[in-house]
Amino acid sequence: MKKYQKIMVAAATVLTLGTTMAGCSAPKEDETPKQTQQTQTDIGKKKVITDIEMTPKNFTHKQDDTFNEKGKELTVIPMHIANKTKSEFGVGAGDFHLEAADGKKIETFGYHDSFGDIIPAGKILDGNVYFSIPKNGKDYTLVYHPANAAKERTLKWTIGAPKK
Repeated sequence: MKKYQKIMVAAATVLTLGTTMAGCSAPKEDETPKQTQQTQTDIGKKKVITDIEMTPKNFTHKQDDTFNEKGKELTVIPMHIANKTKSEFGVGAGDFHLEAADGKKIETFGYHDSFGDIIPAGKILDGNVYFSIPKNGKDYTLVYHPANAAKERTLKWTIGAPKK
């Protein structure tokens, strides 16, 4: 009987060790630090100029079957603009432009729901700015600079490439 118990204990030990070793033999995950390819953008970041708060909400492609500029795609940037002053403030989509990584300036694309309005004191305007950009473009900067404004009346957001 003692011989039988010794064999059982030995078998149980071998089985336990075999199971433990099998669990330990899983391939190791790559322990090298992984770099994320996501670039840091200013999407969603509020910037202020003379108590006017402006925030680009996102930068995406706009699907429109009537848009047919060769080699280009239509993009949209929804803007949130708050007038924190004590007087009205006029702003429009034409006060914005994009700058490509190569320094090229891209003007707005006129679209039926592009914004342009007078914002009363203490009120908010939400609207869209559209751009016709080269396909596969990336690393854009959104610039607010109204026509005939002083150079220091400029805001810039790094917005990267549009999302699909």
